[in-house]
Amino acid sequence: MSTRAEVYAAVDSERAYQQDMAAAAHGDPSNDYNKALECFATYIASYSDELTDQLSRTWGPDAYRKPLDTVRKIAALAVAAMEVHGAPLRAAATKHKDGVDLT
Repeated sequence: MSTRAEVYAAVDSERAYQQDMAAAAHGDPSNDYNKALECFATYIASYSDELTDQLSRTWGPDAYRKPLDTVRKIAALAVAAMEVHGAPLRAAATKHKDGVDLT
């Protein structure tokens, strides 16, 4: 297991990598700050499909190595989407007569 700090450090390292790759790809990483939320959703869905493929086709003691790399990429893409379009805080759960409302 990893601590939350270790997880955030891994995601932060992926964001740094993504920004470096954007600069190398088109010379201006600020271009990534113009992407529509739909673009980020497409990237996340594509990597999610890749994750499913990896998990369904990989076995053995290192079976989670590549899938966890993909999870890190997905998490960093979600962070990038929130950097560009906002990061609303989660509302606190509220109790009501039928249970807890988490929406």
